[in-house]
Amino acid sequence: MAKFKSRFILKERVGIVGFGKTGKALLDFLIEKKLFKNIYLYNDETINEIETKENYKKKGVTFLIKENDFSKLEEMDLIILSPGINARTERFNKIREKVKIVSEIEFASTFINSKIIAVTGTNGKSTTVSLIHHILKNNGVKSVLAGNIGVPFISQINDISNDSVVVLEASSFQLEEIVGFKPYIAILLNVTPDHLDRYSCMEDYFSTKLKIFENQKENDYMILNYDDPLIKNYEYESYKAKKVFSSIKEVLEVGAFVRDNYIYLDFMSKKDRISLDGATLKGVHNLENILNSVIAARIIGIEPGNIQESIKGFKGLPHRMESLGKIGKVEFINDSKATNIDATLKSINSIDENMILILGNKDKGGDFKLLENSIKKRVYKVFLIGSAAHTIYNQLINIKEKLNFVEDFNEAVIKGYDLLKENGGKVLLAPGCASFDMFENFEHRGDVFKKEVSLLRNSVKNG
Repeated sequence: MAKFKSRFILKERVGIVGFGKTGKALLDFLIEKKLFKNIYLYNDETINEIETKENYKKKGVTFLIKENDFSKLEEMDLIILSPGINARTERFNKIREKVKIVSEIEFASTFINSKIIAVTGTNGKSTTVSLIHHILKNNGVKSVLAGNIGVPFISQINDISNDSVVVLEASSFQLEEIVGFKPYIAILLNVTPDHLDRYSCMEDYFSTKLKIFENQKENDYMILNYDDPLIKNYEYESYKAKKVFSSIKEVLEVGAFVRDNYIYLDFMSKKDRISLDGATLKGVHNLENILNSVIAARIIGIEPGNIQESIKGFKGLPHRMESLGKIGKVEFINDSKATNIDATLKSINSIDENMILILGNKDKGGDFKLLENSIKKRVYKVFLIGSAAHTIYNQLINIKEKLNFVEDFNEAVIKGYDLLKENGGKVLLAPGCASFDMFENFEHRGDVFKKEVSLLRNSVKNG
């Protein structure tokens, strides 16, 4: 690990907010490094992990639980937030006047001297960081993958040396409370409506994404999607980093674009062409992910031929347009990661066969009417599930003949198969919603769907 340079050490009291994966990783790091005399953990809900809680208590952690203990956060010298915690609320205002509040990625970044490639955007973040990480590792770079992909940045600090490259998935939640966080390469993939249950409007959401660029210097890079109207038309004069635009639709004189199954790069005083032959990731959205990954790898210094070979060997991530195979003539596709309208729309539009779509779970304030035209053209039936089902029904009332309510994935999988088994087609899980009304996260949701498909396959086989 690089020598400590953090400005957040040798203080009396630190408060961690949130007892999820990130909160625990922060506790483990702080206990190991002995950076604060007193460590506090605040959680809004009662902690049911009694054994884990007691173990941390023995190591000196003081727990603050529920609203009655919330005011004690005013006594902290520093507060570090887990990404799921929204501190842009009235109850945090009084605390913010007295205490510095930072995100976990802000805190973690102060302990390293390594280059950071940070990727944000509404969709495609996990695939992009995973592909960048894959390309770098394939070419001998000490790459460390962390962030919103499910590995807290702070938990990786001991494995990061000065010659490492940290590839970090950065959500808008994680960017809200940054202060000095500065990536060497920052990528903004796209911005479409999402998390409007947390943000007041699209401008609010977009401005949070833009924070990824605010501390970059002249020798850093910002990669911007020319095909996204919000990103393309924004004025970037206040930002210092070198700007590289990417496009899968337009030919760019400076930047990177796709044409005739090749990626063309024209920046850094170099002109390169990289073939997409053999790339296993399919679909328009994945073409964007590949393009941005290639740009980042080229900036790091990976040669074009080596990048091309690495792309061929990359497999897609689970729960992202993941084919679960066919049962008879019916293919099941798990796109549980489609947690917003834009992701669902791209998934629908990537399928030309007869289709049944599964929508629903916890609404995030999305406008499901945006799906109406594509559903009319491409979808035979829509199965609505979870707490958002009636909201979606009301928004899609113009095509109510296509809408059906289902209780769970067991019913959705069986009915979908029965409707398509004669003529064939696809059953697509692309919920357009968060998962938290019925599942722990999108991975859990996808795993349950996969289990139900497996049970049906065995039933048909033995039937």
